Amino acid sequence: MEEDLVCQTCNGLGRIVDNNGKADICESCYGLGYVKGVYHSKPLSGSKLRLKRALVGTFGGLGIFYAIFLMALIKYSFGPILTLTVLLAGHLVAVTFLVFYILYRALHDS
Repeated sequence: MEEDLVCQTCNGLGRIVDNNGKADICESCYGLGYVKGVYHSKPLSGSKLRLKRALVGTFGGLGIFYAIFLMALIKYSFGPILTLTVLLAGHLVAVTFLVFYILYRALHDS
C-alpha cells in the first residue's frame, strides 16, 4: 500500500539547515514534509486483534438486527413508541455485549 510518509531528511518540517546555518527547503520532499512511500504496518497484538473481532462481531450483529427489524417493521408496521423501544433495546444489547466482552478480556488477559 502506498501512502504519504514523513520525510526522514527534514523530520517532516520541510526545511533543513545547511552548513552555513541557513534554512533551506528540503531537497527530498521539496518543502512538503512528506514523501510517497510504501507503508508496512505492524501486525496487531493479540488483544487488539480480539478487540477488532469483537467490534466486527458487534457491528455484524447490529446489521443482522437492523435487517430483521426492518423486515418486521415493513410486515407489521409497529407504532413509533414500540419502534423506538425495540431499537433502543437492540442497541443496549449490543453495547452491553461489547462492554462485558472487554471486561472479560481485561480480567483474563492480565
